[in-house]
Amino acid sequence: MKTVILTADNLGLDISANRAIFEAFHAGTVQSASLLPNGEAFDDAIKNVVNSCPELDIGIQLNILEGKSLITNYESFLTAEDGYYNISIEKLFFFSGNKKYLTQIEFEFSSQINKILENGIKPVYLASSYNIHAIPGIFEITCRLANKYNIPYIRTQTELPYFAPEFYRHLEGKYFGNAGHNLLLNTMTWINQSTLKKYNIKTNDYYIGVLYSNQMDKNTIVSGIKQLPKDSLTEIVFHPSSNKWKHSNYLEYKVLVNNELKQEIEAFDTRISTWSSPGAELEKGISDNTEEGTEAESKEESTSAAPNKDTRKYETVVHSITVTETDIENK
Repeated sequence: MKTVILTADNLGLDISANRAIFEAFHAGTVQSASLLPNGEAFDDAIKNVVNSCPELDIGIQLNILEGKSLITNYESFLTAEDGYYNISIEKLFFFSGNKKYLTQIEFEFSSQINKILENGIKPVYLASSYNIHAIPGIFEITCRLANKYNIPYIRTQTELPYFAPEFYRHLEGKYFGNAGHNLLLNTMTWINQSTLKKYNIKTNDYYIGVLYSNQMDKNTIVSGIKQLPKDSLTEIVFHPSSNKWKHSNYLEYKVLVNNELKQEIEAFDTRISTWSSPGAELEKGISDNTEEGTEAESKEESTSAAPNKDTRKYETVVHSITVTETDIENK
C-alpha cells in the first residue's frame, strides 16, 4: 500500500494561512504543517492551530529568504540593516561553499529551531521555504542540526515525472519553469543521499508539489499518486490560504477541505498518514467518522484530531475585536 503525508507549508505566515491549515486538518486531509519561526502570524499559529490540534505533526520551515531575522545582535551577510533578509536563492547557490555564509546560515537555522522548542513544540521534521535546504552545503547543516536537536526526519524532493490530464497545463510558461526546478531538486536530492546516511536521518521516498506548483488541484494530486510505487512514503506539499486574493493558494485550500480529495486518494490503495507514524492507519476520526462509541469515547474524541463540528473554534484578534468561528462550513 502507498502512504502519503499531506503537508501544509506556511503555518504562521499570516492568519489566512493559519485558518486554512486549521480547517484542512479538521477535514481529515492535512496531517502535518510546517511552522515558520519568523512568520508574522506565529503567535496566532501557536494559539489557534498548534495548541488546538495536538495530533497535527509540526515541522519547522527554515526560512532565510523572507521576513525578519530572529537575531538582532550581529551583522549578517544574509540581512539588510533593518534585519530583514535580503539574499536570493541564486546567491545561496553561489555562496553555498563559503564557510562564512554557511556559519551564519547555521546560526540563523539554530535560532529558528530554538524558538520552536522554547514554545514547547517537539518538531517531527525539518523543511525550508523554497526548498533551499536541498542545496548540498546547506543540507549538511540541516542534517547536523537535526541530529543536534533530535529531529528524526528531513524533507527531500524526489518527484517522479508524471502528466496531469489537462493538456493546456503543459503549454504554460510556469510548467517549464517548474519542470526545470524539479530536475534540479531531484539532482540535489540524489547528491544528498550520502549526507542522509552519514547522519542517519530518515526521509520521505518521494515528493509531490514542485512539478505542478500553483496547480495543485484534485486531478494533479491523483495523477501524481497513480505513478507512485507501492510501499512508498510520499510527502505531498500544499500552501493553502483562506484569502481569495491569493488565487492559487485559495484553490489549494478549497481542494483540501473538500471530502472528495480524501475519497479519491483512498480509492488508489493509498492511505493518508503522518510523519510520526508513517506506517500506521489514522484511527481517530480521519479515515472513518462514526457516531458509535460510549459517552467517554465521545468526550475523548472531542479533543482528538477530528472533534465534533460544534467544538471546533478558531479565534484571533483583528483591530482589537475578537473574532470567533465556532462552526466550520462543510465544504
